[in-house]
Amino acid sequence: MLLAWPDPGHVGLRVVDYLRKKLRARGFAKIRPYDFSVAPWVSVKDGLMDRLEFMKNEFYYWKDAKGSSDLILFRSEYPAVNIYEYVCLVLDVASEFGVKRLYTASSFGAAGITHREEPVVLGVGNRVGLKATMEKYGIKPYPEYKGVGNIQSAFLWLAKKRDIEALSLWSPVPYYIARLPFPWSNYPKCSLAMLQKLVAMEKIRVDIGDLEMFARQTESEMAKMYEDLYEGTKSDIAHPIAELPPGYTDDEGEPISDEDLKRIIRDLDDFFRRGKQ
Repeated sequence: MLLAWPDPGHVGLRVVDYLRKKLRARGFAKIRPYDFSVAPWVSVKDGLMDRLEFMKNEFYYWKDAKGSSDLILFRSEYPAVNIYEYVCLVLDVASEFGVKRLYTASSFGAAGITHREEPVVLGVGNRVGLKATMEKYGIKPYPEYKGVGNIQSAFLWLAKKRDIEALSLWSPVPYYIARLPFPWSNYPKCSLAMLQKLVAMEKIRVDIGDLEMFARQTESEMAKMYEDLYEGTKSDIAHPIAELPPGYTDDEGEPISDEDLKRIIRDLDDFFRRGKQ
């Protein structure tokens, strides 16, 4: 079972959406959102409200006809309240379908790394034996940490109480990219790095060529923007990212068009020019 929420660079949701599309996974359930939302999303057109939606989420499944790599995917917005109950509901689905291992996929903005480097994948497990699994597939155990946890922490701990293996995967995004709103923070290199680990660990037969091409295209088209961001933030005081989570999107991992990329670069060039005036 693979879970993802909005994050810097659209990393985790892109992994879920890519697998969902390539494997043609089918939606089969949703969590009723009313107990987990505070402010709904609304749409108004010509003075009339034409849409109201609370926390968006959906479960998908894929049945492996040639092996035992059956997969449940879950993409969701973050719950605003009642996090314990929300986590328990998702784990109820995992227990109902006999999930053997649960993954969360996410990212965070990190100082000390740049877009010039290949992304790494870090992991946190809820069982001692998972450390060897991580190291076998080139996943670096997350360094020591004590402090405020997150929803991924809750899933690891509560899954352990249900005797479900759980592994939280993280791929750091350069903080000068992560601090931008989507789609300017778009960073498929991290999604590709994470997807490569997942398909290897679970022996999922899926073509990752489209994501490889998308990552190369984005890197090539946005190279100047990345360099400008990097140079422009060298003197910044770097702090851990502690902002509201990025906006949820229904993007299915489709490659950004050349026109979209050119528009993004133009917008950022304008941004930097205004900042230098």
